[in-house]
Amino acid sequence: MTTSYFSGAVLFLTVWIVYAWVKNEVNWMRLRRFGRKNGCEEPKVLKNRLPGGIERYWGMLKFKKGMDILEDHVHARYLKMGVGTYRIFNPFHSLVATSDPENMQAILATNFTNFELGPSRSQNMFELLGHGIFTADGEAWAHYRQQLKPQFSRDQISDLEAANHHLQILYRALPQKSSEEVDLLPLLLRFTMDVSTEFLFGKSVNSQTTALQSIDSGNDTELQAEEKFVQAMSYSQDYIIFRVRLFKFWWLARSQKFLDACQICKDYSADFVQRALSSTSPKPSPFASTPPSPKPSSPKANPEEKEKYILLNALTTQTRNPTELRDQMLHLLLAGRDTTAALLAWTLLLLSRNPTRYTKYRSIILSHFGPLSSSSPLSFTTLKACKPLTHILYETLRLYPLVPMNSRVAIRDTVLPVGGGSDGKKPIVVRRGERVTYKQYALNEASFVIARFLQKFERIEAVDMSGEDGMLGKKLSLTMSPHEVKVRLFAAGE
Repeated sequence: MTTSYFSGAVLFLTVWIVYAWVKNEVNWMRLRRFGRKNGCEEPKVLKNRLPGGIERYWGMLKFKKGMDILEDHVHARYLKMGVGTYRIFNPFHSLVATSDPENMQAILATNFTNFELGPSRSQNMFELLGHGIFTADGEAWAHYRQQLKPQFSRDQISDLEAANHHLQILYRALPQKSSEEVDLLPLLLRFTMDVSTEFLFGKSVNSQTTALQSIDSGNDTELQAEEKFVQAMSYSQDYIIFRVRLFKFWWLARSQKFLDACQICKDYSADFVQRALSSTSPKPSPFASTPPSPKPSSPKANPEEKEKYILLNALTTQTRNPTELRDQMLHLLLAGRDTTAALLAWTLLLLSRNPTRYTKYRSIILSHFGPLSSSSPLSFTTLKACKPLTHILYETLRLYPLVPMNSRVAIRDTVLPVGGGSDGKKPIVVRRGERVTYKQYALNEASFVIARFLQKFERIEAVDMSGEDGMLGKKLSLTMSPHEVKVRLFAAGE
């Protein structure tokens, strides 16, 4: 009996392997015909040292702490391949890797409708983020984008008082002596977390204040919930990044600590959602760009005082679904915290490495705004009118993109304009279901793409402002006060 079960299992496995192989060959035959019809040629293929390239799974898992994945892995592989586009064959799938700008333009613009994020991304992030703008495809993505786009008009993001308040707390967290070294990234992450939560929820988590109190006199019990949320958000993000390295097997990593951290984040956001739903009108106004009318309350002391804009309250005019509101807030918080902090950190680092340009642009900004005190008002209009300031931020984005690597999945057999043939200039075919990873970071890093001298921080006077200005993630990072931070830091002194 045992022998018959074993024989049956072997037979089933053999039939399954043969079926999978035949199906794969038929698909590739269909793809080659499609490619010949469109003048495509094969791209270069990354060689596998072990069957199916299983060594790459181990390589992704063993990244050491402190290892630079972009320099030590992405950049090194492109240099090894010597081309901007190549194909990788893994045990259960193939994928195309590209850093050619023509292919990125096709994926994100001219051939946009043939690609999607794919289910693995939304499923991997679902425990933390639910459904929202940064994990959706198709009609769902269009729905979320239509909800959010009006909220980023100039009128809504022009209030800089909150940013200045949290910037003063950031100053307190900096060393008093200029000779002391400081790790700025944790301070900037707290700053952007505080600004983002105040903009989104109307109330800051005050993570910078919590950190200062922990150092000075012990943690204040009134701030325990905010600190718990901040820690849970950081842990869950790190865990999701770890799961990304597992490719299709991301679901194998599912610890109780991770699930608990995700629940803390959801509960924190849901609490603000319930408050917003209780304090705003239940009559939605589709795609309104102005905050909803609050329920009647006591009159203001100053009737001319502009009401504080809270994005969550504005969204309640478009949907009263508490789960949808909760998820959208978490999506925006994720983008507003990390991308803005990264942009600020890279800009400050590049300026610190180039004292001549720092001095030059400090003098320009001081002449534009004059000497500033902590209470000096700044407006969104005057900040945007200072072109050198905007150029500094865009030059930083050119060298260090906020999302250095990303990917899309082809939803039908399609074509990318370059990458095929011996010279890499011919079109290539991408089969339905195949993932294309594109590395914006490699545009400036790979020597075969662009000269090394362009990595220098010196193209500020002639910045290419092309690209889709309506991308919400980029827009969010550029409106979460980096302009004001730069101006006040420049004005603060040498």
